[in-house]
Amino acid sequence: MIRLTLQFIGLFILASAFAALAIDSSRSFAAGHVILTELGDTAAALAPNKAEALRVAINGHWPALLERSLTKVAQLPTFLGLGLIGALMFWLARKPQPKIGYSSR
Repeated sequence: MIRLTLQFIGLFILASAFAALAIDSSRSFAAGHVILTELGDTAAALAPNKAEALRVAINGHWPALLERSLTKVAQLPTFLGLGLIGALMFWLARKPQPKIGYSSR
């Protein structure tokens, strides 16, 4: 049941990544140069109050973490960030490898 749920969520996130890629492609085609929407901009557009509250909370407790890693993650293109999260969901939902040398009966 958990595996099915993870696969469904992963598929939904991968579909969102494809939609973000299509949006960026159409914007790039219309502008005549490459335009990529950053993951941080997308999160700020979807939930502006939550994104700022998260930034303040992390900056208060772990300012080095915010400067080093989270700003790099926020600068990823949206389709790439969502694609990585969707792939992670599918990786977590995979079946365990059969153990060699043990009977399956």
